[in-house]
Amino acid sequence: MMIGSGLSPATADETVASPSIENQISSQQLADIQQELALLRVRDAYWTEREQQLTSGVPMASSAWLVPCSWDDELPGACDGCGDLIECGSYCGCGACRSCQCPTPQAPCVDCPRVSTLNPYYNISIFGAVTVDMVFNGRRPVAPGTPYFLTPGPLPGREQSTFDIHARQSTLGAALVGPQLGQWQTGGQVLGVFYNDNVIADKYGVLPMLAYGELRNDAWRFAAGLQFDVFNPMIPTILPFSALSASGNSGNAFRGQVRAERFIQPSANSQWTLQAALSEPIATTIDPTFGISEDAGWPNVEARVALALGEAGAGPAAQRPFEWGVSGVVGQLRTSPALPDPQVVADVWGVGSDLRVRLSERFGMAAEMYSGQGLGTYNGAILQTINRDTLNSVRSTGGWCEVYAYLTPCLHSHWGYGIDDPLDRDVSVDPTALGRIRNETYFANLLWDLNQSLRIGFEFSWRETVYRVLPGNEGAGFHTQCRWAF
Repeated sequence: MMIGSGLSPATADETVASPSIENQISSQQLADIQQELALLRVRDAYWTEREQQLTSGVPMASSAWLVPCSWDDELPGACDGCGDLIECGSYCGCGACRSCQCPTPQAPCVDCPRVSTLNPYYNISIFGAVTVDMVFNGRRPVAPGTPYFLTPGPLPGREQSTFDIHARQSTLGAALVGPQLGQWQTGGQVLGVFYNDNVIADKYGVLPMLAYGELRNDAWRFAAGLQFDVFNPMIPTILPFSALSASGNSGNAFRGQVRAERFIQPSANSQWTLQAALSEPIATTIDPTFGISEDAGWPNVEARVALALGEAGAGPAAQRPFEWGVSGVVGQLRTSPALPDPQVVADVWGVGSDLRVRLSERFGMAAEMYSGQGLGTYNGAILQTINRDTLNSVRSTGGWCEVYAYLTPCLHSHWGYGIDDPLDRDVSVDPTALGRIRNETYFANLLWDLNQSLRIGFEFSWRETVYRVLPGNEGAGFHTQCRWAF
């Protein structure tokens, strides 16, 4: 090696280019010289950038990522004297070594457009959808633009019809694909919608739904961050963002979580999926009133076992024709009323089952059920976690089912029903608590996929909400949606 040779880049270039000298050295020596020159240029560029940024007072944001380490088992470089990347962290003199960095190859260039990042080891794909919802309701729902349940029945002579046009269901996300870490693929995802800090408020803002990093291979997946529930993960094909939450579709909330998944494939046409997670007990992204309680000092524990049968298909969103899962959750909530009343610790638990079957190329069905208590933050019990009077958790049972038909490859229709049925005596009798004892929703829609990006949908729904003290309500809803996905 020729570290410290004293050759300037210009002089070295002239030396390499000289035919008389080139004939006197071996090809290996020539390769060493050329590699050394490349390292010198990288080092000079690094220190030039550093001097400029220090002079201007601008912090160095990218140098640690843009300067590569030359250490490699097959290509000798300036770090060979160290022999170890840990030693490289103390700078061996090449000027290009960075501490705590393995010799990671840069993300490959792709033909399609990609996002340029300061960290060259990641590819980021931006995706999302512009979704415009036009919603008419004969009776006022909570909330008018994103219906979960209906408000109490109207007073004589009072109208309750509502109409909304909004784009709060629009999404913007980024899928991250990072470098290989041994046999593991690194990555992650970020996704948000344009709701405020809670969906019930029905106002514009930015509400994160996903923000997690992951390590995965064909057999395992580990993820940490903001994620959807492991408990009862299935979702019906319906136009409102509420997606039958509070009408039997428990789960599908998003909360801080650390999870592990195991994939077992006994054959090419079958797969077992085992999932377990520690999750945030209180998720206030749907209804801020959940915040009257707090966690009891330990996380919720969620788990699911699922069996999928049939051909796997292609693509990241591919699903096998049949999948049946059983899931559960357990935890505790603590509520602290004003003194001298004592604190109340309420148990949280739930068991659920989900089923999806593609009967043919045109027809299929999906269903889900649950039973448990304290599941308001999991979109169960009509969004009621505890009784406001006793502070004990509310027991409930519910579920939903859906059948669908593809009339053509681009035109499909879905019909379904969902019900949430809390135990009547567990619900508050305080009128201000709006204690709800049953909520039902019927829906039928027609979805037209004009192309891979544009979808137009029409949906009719009928909702009925029964209150323990206040008068119940029922009414129809009409929903039109246009979505441009990218």
